[in-house]
Amino acid sequence: MTTAAKSRKDRLQSVQSIGFLALCLLNIAADRYWPGTMSATLIRYAFFSTFAISLAVRIRAGYLRRRPHWTPTSWLLYVRLAAMPILALSLVLYLSSFDMSTNALGAPHSTTRAIVAVGVVAMMLMGVFGLIVALDWLAKGEPSEQFTRTRWFQRRRAPG
Repeated sequence: MTTAAKSRKDRLQSVQSIGFLALCLLNIAADRYWPGTMSATLIRYAFFSTFAISLAVRIRAGYLRRRPHWTPTSWLLYVRLAAMPILALSLVLYLSSFDMSTNALGAPHSTTRAIVAVGVVAMMLMGVFGLIVALDWLAKGEPSEQFTRTRWFQRRRAPG
């Protein structure tokens, strides 16, 4: 890729990042100052739609870069790695749906509830950072390089 093409791509990403940040701040402001209004709802939908679309575009671009080069084994290993943070985030969303006024996750101010809270935060961090790393690995680097992060997936062989 030429220097001019890289510069143009970097500039486009900067504009997209600034636009996304502006939409994020507008979403926060609308939710704070105009809660429940039609404009706040539209801004929230625009924010979440922009986030989902940009994520889908990034995944598709990485997939198209790697599709001609990766073997089925590489794809399987990658999907298994990307499934872990997605499952962690799904579990966080599920646990967030519980009503905290009940004792479903432990009594209020109990050690059990504190441990659940720490676990949920840990799963959220693992999910967010794991997904960022997985998407970054898909989008960057040499496309012909096979995915070989197998350390987590190797079954232990019985000694002897």
